[in-house]
Amino acid sequence: MQDQVSLIDALRSKNVTVDIGQSATVQPFLSPQSGTAVRLSGGPLTTAADLQLFEYGSASAASADARRITPDGSGTATAIVDWVAPPHFYIKGRVLVIYVGSDPAVLSLLQSLLGAQFAGR
Repeated sequence: MQDQVSLIDALRSKNVTVDIGQSATVQPFLSPQSGTAVRLSGGPLTTAADLQLFEYGSASAASADARRITPDGSGTATAIVDWVAPPHFYIKGRVLVIYVGSDPAVLSLLQSLLGAQFAGR
């Protein structure tokens, strides 16, 4: 899995419905090529969940942005983020994923596709 399309395909292969947002999503502390908001539902999920997907030009660019995020996911050295729920950050290839929430089914799904979170609570 290297990009947003392959991640969305992987989610759909788990019988998850993926609704793609109409407008780009941004986080001021990230510098991706593009950002997409998606809503997940169905499959193993008992409640809907919103994700932010950020795609970079290379895996090294994604990793560089990821290294700037504090271990607890509260932001970077120059930006503090006040999340509405616990943030969880994942990275795989050129894609960085943010899930703000605490649903065990969502966390399990993301870990199965992306590996352990690299930052968050």
